[in-house]
Order: sequence, then C-alpha cells, then structure tokens
Amino acid sequence: MQNMNYIIQAHHLCKMFPRERDLVSAYRLLRNIFTKHPSHVETFIALENIDIDVLRGERIGLIGDNGAGKTTLLKVIAGLYKPNTGKLSVNGTVTLLAGLGIGMLEELSVRENAILYGVIYGVAREEMVRNLDEILAWAELQDFAAAKLKTLSSGMRTRLAFSASRYIDRDIHLYDEVLTAGDKNFIQKCEAVFENYKSTNKTFIVASHTLGFVKTFCTKALWLHKGRQMGFGDVDAILAQYQETKAK
Repeated sequence: MQNMNYIIQAHHLCKMFPRERDLVSAYRLLRNIFTKHPSHVETFIALENIDIDVLRGERIGLIGDNGAGKTTLLKVIAGLYKPNTGKLSVNGTVTLLAGLGIGMLEELSVRENAILYGVIYGVAREEMVRNLDEILAWAELQDFAAAKLKTLSSGMRTRLAFSASRYIDRDIHLYDEVLTAGDKNFIQKCEAVFENYKSTNKTFIVASHTLGFVKTFCTKALWLHKGRQMGFGDVDAILAQYQETKAK
C-alpha cells in the first residue's frame, strides 16, 4: 500500500529504447504494432531497476556521468516517457525544466517571451503580466523589454528564462542541468533563489554535474551509472562514494 507521505515512488523501474535510430528501426516498430508476427527490434536499457521513495519537501541531487540515465529518469517522472516495467507513483503536480529558454520565439520581444515562457509551464498569463517588471528587473533586462529575443546574447536569454521560471508553482520541480550557463553574478543570484526554496515544502530532483551545488542545496543524492542505481541516500555519503570512483 502506498505511503501517502511519499510524493514519488519508483519500484523496479526500467526503461528501454530501440538501439537503432534510423528508418529501418522505425519501420520495424510500426510493423510490430500492426502485425501478429512482430520482427525483432534490438533495444538498450536506459534505466534498470530504479528503486526510490521521495518524501514531500525533499531535495534530491541526481548525479552521474553523461549517459547515466539522469535525463531519462526525469522524463519518466514527468510523464514524457512511459516505463517498460516497474511501478511509478507521482502524488503531485510536476514541472520539468530541461534547458532554459526552450519554447521562446526569436521574433517576439523580451517582454512577450517572458509572458510566453510562464504560460508554457502553466502559469496564468495575468500573473506573468502582473510580475513582468520584477521578472525583467531580476534578469537585468529592463532596458531590453521591447527588443526582439534574437538580439539577446545566450547569457541574457538564460537570465530571462530563469527569472520567469521562478513563478512556476508546482509540487515537484525537476531540473536538468539548468545552472551550467551564466556568469558568476548570475550563478550567485540563482543560488539565492534555491536557498529560498529550502523554506518551502516543494520537492526537487536536480540533475547536475555541479557537486558543490548538490551538496549545499540537496538533502539526498541519487547516483546513476549506465542506467543503474549505484546509491541513494544521505547526500554527503553518496557524493563521497561517487567522487571516490572518479579518483581511481
């Protein structure tokens, strides 16, 4: 029976994908759907036997090398991928931020894109309009409100997207490497935002290669390696185990 204190429960969770990514494999997949005699499609295991129970309000640092399965796990929890086997229970609203600025439009103004970005993630347009001045001020883009997005540098776009994202209100926040860009001032401002999140009851799962951030923000860590769960628990203990393997 599900423990209602847990906001996310994943038991024996597995996710597989076809190994081939060409027209031949696509044809085979379609043939398997419509025929009584399916052909073999070679697969690889992206996630294998993931077992985690996450309490409401916990902040999980998702660590591991490239190809570990971090993004896949976030997409499974967000409902973008369906697991092949195992059980997944998500008891709350979810947002996945996987690349700041995705969904913004080059020909729209900075002002219009700030509003659009919030709406894409389910924030009421009226709320984004009401807080527009603060959003632009936090991003230090007050003087660029009427400029088209395409005239902004990548750093300015990142500031705009993150500033707008602060108004996304969900029970579960999934972040996939959102703090990899930006100068020192921007990173410090982001850290201040995350510090404020600690006083909320929101749940976070943050995939990051920045172990210092994981150590200071997260209450637990989940370490994946080639789709397998290597460790889950106390953030200091898991980080130490992970760093020990990197030192060898």
